[in-house]
Amino acid sequence: MRKIYFLMAVAGIVSLYFVSFLYQPERVVLSEIWKYSGKDVVVEGRVKNVAGNLITISDGNCTAFIYWENDGEVEYGDYVEAVGRVGEYGENFAIYAREVKIIRKWDENVISLPYLAENYEKFLNENVNVSGYIYSKYTGYFYLTDEYMEYRIRVYCNQSIPFKKYERVVVKALMLYDPSSLSFHLKICDDSHGVMKYE
Repeated sequence: MRKIYFLMAVAGIVSLYFVSFLYQPERVVLSEIWKYSGKDVVVEGRVKNVAGNLITISDGNCTAFIYWENDGEVEYGDYVEAVGRVGEYGENFAIYAREVKIIRKWDENVISLPYLAENYEKFLNENVNVSGYIYSKYTGYFYLTDEYMEYRIRVYCNQSIPFKKYERVVVKALMLYDPSSLSFHLKICDDSHGVMKYE
């Protein structure tokens, strides 16, 4: 009789184990999370904002909120995956996340200045990691250009940089738009930002 109870217990545990593999939250696009209110989902997107426990992500077409009570290393520009339950957040829907996984950090890939210029809408108000050449230096800022000097962007920097004109560098900074001058610029404004020699 004990063997039967033991076998039934083992069979129950094994069946629960397999059922847990069969239940996977559905992967959805951000524009359709409202359809999954009260259900578990998996979403992906680039971090557009981090304010306390609220993370705003975008997939290029739509934005969504992730409420996450875990303080992690999520930064502007990171590409993340979140698993959680969809619920109301004020007048919007949000994913109340059980897990937020960083798929790719914002500074893992270096992009060229021409790529940044041609795809600026992807990177506006985000951390970027851009390669280019020092064009000219001034107090508080310098200009970064591409190898053919077709593109140029101002980089605000409170520190003096030890690089010479036409030296190739990598700039880690926040990309911003200034409506008063109708121009984009990069701003070195936190500890993860800086200017390094391109290697």
